[in-house]
Amino acid sequence: MPATLDLIVPGLLGPVPPTPDPLETPTLDLLLDQADETPDAAAADLASVLLARFGAEASAPYALAADDPDWDRQGWWLHADPVHLRPDRDLLRLFDARHLGISQAEADGLVAELNAHFADDGLRVHAPAADRWYLRCGTPPAMSTTPLAQVTGQHIDPYLPTGADASRWGALMSEAQMLLFQSPVNQAREAAGRPAVNGLWCWGGGRWRVPSTPPDLAVGSTPLLRGLAAAGDAAHRPQPGADVGTLLSGADGRLLVVWDALEEALADRDVAAWAGAVERLEQWLAPLPAALRRGACGELRLHACDGHERVVRGDDLGWRLRAPRWLPGARRRTLMALAAPPGPERL
Repeated sequence: MPATLDLIVPGLLGPVPPTPDPLETPTLDLLLDQADETPDAAAADLASVLLARFGAEASAPYALAADDPDWDRQGWWLHADPVHLRPDRDLLRLFDARHLGISQAEADGLVAELNAHFADDGLRVHAPAADRWYLRCGTPPAMSTTPLAQVTGQHIDPYLPTGADASRWGALMSEAQMLLFQSPVNQAREAAGRPAVNGLWCWGGGRWRVPSTPPDLAVGSTPLLRGLAAAGDAAHRPQPGADVGTLLSGADGRLLVVWDALEEALADRDVAAWAGAVERLEQWLAPLPAALRRGACGELRLHACDGHERVVRGDDLGWRLRAPRWLPGARRRTLMALAAPPGPERL
């Protein structure tokens, strides 16, 4: 059987600031235009897409396993990512740790204070990476949470936890904010003109389990992907190779590739870096239409982490190129036509 390809490209469709020069993306335009598009509310961020494709339920234990290979895979864990909460009128806007520049010494100091405070509540924070923290809960809370990627740059109120334990959890996180605000670590940061690490964003909780539907090959370097690949005993590569043709050569089964450079550029509001990442992706994808037509790739599933799944099948692509499905005068679905405008300002 020919290989199938899950291509996950968060940031592909924005929010994109205006580009100074038009982008030439014929391969991406073709794939986007010819795809069968299905709404999928659960595919609105990278973590949700990865969990769905691997058949796993909670991101925290897999990311933790990648960040701390010696972790014993026991207990119920949440992401407890360090964030900066900035007052904005009567609300709080959240900024992730990308530009906070947290040192490991600062992380260790803040975590020690949190653990001393919450020991009687059965909570323990662990910071194997300075900007990625995790929280072990003695009793799993009954609540639903929102992935950090969906909240960054936004007012937090619409994204706060819901469920039976949400009120108690909100009180605990308010305690954490007060503790962090008063911490000597943050006092030193603010004295140096650096933003405080004044909040935790908790999400993605659960236990470590073997994923039920891992791909045959996973490509990418994000901690969650690496942890899922190891848990599912999937082959893993950190880089996708020179082009998709090289990746497909001799491959079979289901291949999964995470291309996260676009999301990184948008998080930095760097339109030039985003455009450059798009050009590299376009070059990497150039052999794919031909591979689809000749059967070297049976199906492409494109995930832009925007709440939709787009599927291009080899047989369909060849037929549609001979008999285009769009009506005369109809607008084609190109990358720049589909890209969303930018959202709120970031840190």
